Order: sequence, then C-alpha cells, then structure tokens
Amino acid sequence: MTFWDGFYSFGVKLLKIIYLNFLWLFFSAIGLFAFGLFPATIALFTITRQFLLDIDKPITRTFWEVYKNEWVRGNGYAVISYIIVLILAIDFYAIYMFDSLSILLIPTFIIAFIIFGTLFFFFPVYVHFDLAFLPMIKQAFLFTITSPFTVILNALSIVLIYGIFNIMPGAIPLFAGSVVSLFVMKFSLRSFKKIEQGKVSEAVTL
Repeated sequence: MTFWDGFYSFGVKLLKIIYLNFLWLFFSAIGLFAFGLFPATIALFTITRQFLLDIDKPITRTFWEVYKNEWVRGNGYAVISYIIVLILAIDFYAIYMFDSLSILLIPTFIIAFIIFGTLFFFFPVYVHFDLAFLPMIKQAFLFTITSPFTVILNALSIVLIYGIFNIMPGAIPLFAGSVVSLFVMKFSLRSFKKIEQGKVSEAVTL
C-alpha cells in the first residue's frame, strides 16, 4: 500500500466516523434525547462493531433499521438505567450532605464502579451477543468483574476524549459519540475474545 492509498483509506474511515456521529446525534434528537439516546446508541455500537470486524453493510440503512427495531426495548433499558443512575446520584448527594454517612462512601464508590462498568459493557454485549435481558445484564456484570482493567481503560479513554473536546469544542458534534463507541467497543471485543479463547482452551483440555 502506497502512502496515498493509506491516506485515502484513513480519510474514508474518518468521514465514516463523522457521518456515524451525525446519525447518532440526529436520531437521538428525534427522540428528544431522553427517548432517542438508547436506540441511537445501540445502532451506533452496531455499526461500530461492524467497522472493527470489517463487516461491510450500508451505514444509513443499517442504522435506521436497528434504531427502529430497538426503539421500544432500548427505551425500556433506558428507563431502568436512568432510575439506577438517579438513585446512585441521590446516594452520593446524601453522603456529601451528611457527615454521618461518610462511612458509606467507599462501598458506594465500589457499587458505582460496578454499575458504570456494567453500563460500559451493556452496549457492546447487547450488539455482540444474542441474549435476553437478564442474561445480558448478567453477562455485562460478569465482564465488569472479570475485566476491571477494561472498565478502567474505557473510563480513561472517555476522560482523555473529554479533555480533547475541552480544548477543541468544535470537534464535539463531529466525533463525540462515534469516537467513544470505537474505544469502548474495541476494548470490549478484546475482553470478549479472551473469554471465548479461554472457553475453547478449557474445552480442549477437558
């Protein structure tokens, strides 16, 4: 591959990432964000997974089909997630307001790590595995427990991206969702591969 071939390939991928972010923002906005965010994010991670696995499918049509098909179920998961995050926020606020509850700070941080780790894995697990709700949540939870380093990498990636966006806020509408999904999905696929390889090795040993 020549330099110009590589440059062209990079440019095409960059344009796809920008376009994917536009779709994510647009379809999130259609649902007034509160009801469009989860279906749009499921579609976002579906396309991101296809990018990383070199699966070539039409971006717009695939995004729309996933968004439409996952509207009801995705919003059901959204409501559950919003409630959990709200309860966690209330817990932290109560600990902040009342010194007598400071003893609960560390346990609450541990619970928060597990909850947000599960949320990090939720979308990759959702689009990678064909699971019902409870098995899917269980799988995302187990990945959080068995792959805490991946959770930390995802968190650090988001912090890094947030720092870059603070310096260049104009990049937010171009890359905010798609770049985060690329990092989270890439790290998650590595964890999935390790688990799957471990199962294969165990089966061969048996």
